[in-house]
Amino acid sequence: MKSLRFRGTSVSFISVLMGNPLLLVFNEFELIALIGASIIAAFIAQDAESNWLEGAMLLGVFVMLGFAFYYLPAHL
Repeated sequence: MKSLRFRGTSVSFISVLMGNPLLLVFNEFELIALIGASIIAAFIAQDAESNWLEGAMLLGVFVMLGFAFYYLPAHL
């Protein structure tokens, strides 16, 4: 977790130095997908064990989100 915080901050500062700032601004659809994915992951991890069906369901959600973002109009 510590290295993730370091890398995220480093990438933000390096992008500003390179002239292409990295903005962490998300639209509504991205925020809903992020919150939904967090809730689903919390429900899966709640009992501290998983099986192949839970993994398959997570992969299904991942594929659905991938298709949704692929077909999302650019003007949102």
